[in-house]
Amino acid sequence: MKAICYHNTKLTLPNWNPNNQLNEECPLGFAYESGDFYVHMYGRGDGLYTVSPGITAIEGKTEGSSLEQWAVKRFGAENIQTMCEEVGVTHPSIWRPGLYTYDELRQGLHYLPFKKEDEDQALFLLLQKLINIFTYIEPANCNLSCYGHRIRELIILASTEFENQCRNILRANNISPQGKDYMSRDFVKLNALAHLTEYEIMFKPFANLRPFKPFDNWNEERPTQSLVWYDKYNRVKHDRTNDFSAASLETALNAIAANIILYSVQFGPYLLSNFSSVLSSYFNQYIRLSLVNPDITTFYIPKLEFNNNIKKDYFVCDAFHERFIKPWTVISCE
Repeated sequence: MKAICYHNTKLTLPNWNPNNQLNEECPLGFAYESGDFYVHMYGRGDGLYTVSPGITAIEGKTEGSSLEQWAVKRFGAENIQTMCEEVGVTHPSIWRPGLYTYDELRQGLHYLPFKKEDEDQALFLLLQKLINIFTYIEPANCNLSCYGHRIRELIILASTEFENQCRNILRANNISPQGKDYMSRDFVKLNALAHLTEYEIMFKPFANLRPFKPFDNWNEERPTQSLVWYDKYNRVKHDRTNDFSAASLETALNAIAANIILYSVQFGPYLLSNFSSVLSSYFNQYIRLSLVNPDITTFYIPKLEFNNNIKKDYFVCDAFHERFIKPWTVISCE
């Protein structure tokens, strides 16, 4: 069973003020059929986006009415599309909006706590080294071409950790390397699978520094050269004498941004921002992570399970509070 998604243009929730700003705050809608009922959930349309079962509308089906007709009638649904995944299905180590709480992230992304703790330490050390460089070079667009030995060291560390994270995500989805070991021709598969080009990183304290989208233009035809910062890492690693200028602040910032994004893909971005840790304090002080024009048909939609004897009137509930949400079904992308 696949849900539909759409943009809300009408507010008809029972006992809600028709002038409420809900549609402005949560412009996205997701709906599907569950037994004898229609189910609708709201979703935010900015930042990291969300699917919000805390505001769930449920109504008994009426004969002769389709799910699409119900969505139009109740929510003024526009731009209706069919979701890519079945309701209640996720992929291991590939986060999409729809997973939010700690328990959801751990179960839906199917990771072990020690793997997250290992990656916490690696990312923390990378951010620590980057912030140390900021004490010598002001992160501004005019300084992006600055290069040096310390930046080169950070680029090598960050790029090898990028490779490590790519391997972990591919292995979690039972995707084997094309040769003896994983290489860029394998890593590039994650660009589509994990929707990497949607992610954008901003380094918050620095007003004169542009945002970074490290995976833009990455393609399978040129899996190393099209990932520009990674190609520069390879050049400066193997031939510092001729390519030292590739060890620039810009290359380092892209490499760090790539690691933050892959961490968010593996474990969910909220573990970086919503939990008390030294890593979170670094992240919240220096980093803003967002999705830019994401494909909302790829979001994960929680599957509800409730007794068909509940009232068939149109009503709103908090599906979390009511414990209607079933555990996620995790299926690899192989």
